[in-house]
Amino acid sequence: MTTFSTMNDDLHRKDVGEILMEETVICRICLEPIFNFICINCLKKSFSSWLAAKNQKLINEFQVFHDNLLKIFSSDQNQEFCIKCKQMVDAVLCSYCYAKETFWWIFSKDVKLSNKFAKMFNFDFLGTGYMPTIKTRNLEPIIIVNKKEKSDMNICENCGQASSDLREVNGSWLCETCQES
Repeated sequence: MTTFSTMNDDLHRKDVGEILMEETVICRICLEPIFNFICINCLKKSFSSWLAAKNQKLINEFQVFHDNLLKIFSSDQNQEFCIKCKQMVDAVLCSYCYAKETFWWIFSKDVKLSNKFAKMFNFDFLGTGYMPTIKTRNLEPIIIVNKKEKSDMNICENCGQASSDLREVNGSWLCETCQES
């Protein structure tokens, strides 16, 4: 298990001077930290029950697929505690990576079933995004312009005199006298 340390005081602790450091679990596929770890055996139960309802023929093959993942990603050195089954497990994968591997395994067996899996266990495996696209007829940008009514410079562009009351007239900043003429 690959880990990195954080400044928390609970779970596994190591004394480093006066600072207590915690090891954070890292997924063996994506190398991202895993918080609230759920083991792949618990995930397998959920996926198996869904798969059994959709295609009973794939259950035995799915068990072989799962066993192969267990062999590949198990480690004798490090185990992690599953918050669901309350067991220490040695195959540490995040829920996303296990679901993604399962999705691509189902995809190799049945494309339509994999689409149903992707909708049921929505992790956006295909990178299509979570939000539906908004269809509109006219895509024209709306431009909002804040037009100043007074000038910051206080110098009339017509006569060059300083004035505290300049106004824009036809694109030029004019004093009160030049505005009237």
